Amino acid sequence: MILELKLDFYPASNPSRTGVLVLPGGGYDFISMEKEGIAPARWLNDRQLDAWVLSYTTAGPSNPAPIYPAPQREALEAARQIRASGRVDRLGIWGFSAGGHLAAVTATDPAADLDFAILAYPVISMAAGTTHERSRRNLIGDGRGAGSDVENAMCAEKRIDGNTPPTFLFHTANDDVVPVQNTLGFAVAMAKYERPFELLIIPDGPHGIGLALGDERLGWTGELDKWLKISALKN
Repeated sequence: MILELKLDFYPASNPSRTGVLVLPGGGYDFISMEKEGIAPARWLNDRQLDAWVLSYTTAGPSNPAPIYPAPQREALEAARQIRASGRVDRLGIWGFSAGGHLAAVTATDPAADLDFAILAYPVISMAAGTTHERSRRNLIGDGRGAGSDVENAMCAEKRIDGNTPPTFLFHTANDDVVPVQNTLGFAVAMAKYERPFELLIIPDGPHGIGLALGDERLGWTGELDKWLKISALKN
C-alpha cells in the first residue's frame, strides 16, 4: 500500500542531482514548518540542491499519542518516492529536534538507502533521563517501560552500524530542552563503528534556533556548507 504523504517539493534552479528530505521539529505534536522546513529548503536550493519537506504525522485530537510507527513509515515512504522521481542520484536527510530523531532513525534504516544525514539539535534517545520527554510521550507513550522493544528500537544511537551514512551533527552545549547528550551519544556510536561524521557543539544557545542566519554568535551553517561540499556532494 502506498502511503498518502504531505511532501512539499522545493526544486533547485540548476539542480545537481543531489536532494535532501527535510524533517522539521515540533516535539512530535506540531511541525515547525517555517523555521525548520521552508527556510532549510530555500538554503539548500541556494546551493543547487533539491529539497522536499515532509509534514509527518503528529499527535493531536485526530491522532492520539502514541503515534509510533506512523512517522517512521512516512519518512521511509518519502525517501522511496523521492528516489522513484528520478531527480536525484544522491539523497540525504536533514532533521531538527524531534524531526532530527525521525531523520536519525530513518538514516539508520537500510531500507531508506540514504547517502548522508544532517541532525540539528536532535532527539536521539528515547531513554528516560536523556530523551525529550514530550517527544517520547507523543511517539511511544508513557506506558513503554525502560528497555522495552519499542524504546530500544527508537533509540537511534543503538541503530548505528557499519553502513550508517556520513552524518553532520549540531547542538548547543546548554540546550535546556533536548540535552546535548543526545547528539554526543550518536557521535560516540558513529566513532565505535568507524563511520564518518562531523560534530559541531557551540557553547551557548537556546533550543530551536533553526539556521540562525546572520547571527555571528549562533551561526553554524557555514560549517555545514563546508561539510556538504566535502562529504555529501563528493562523487
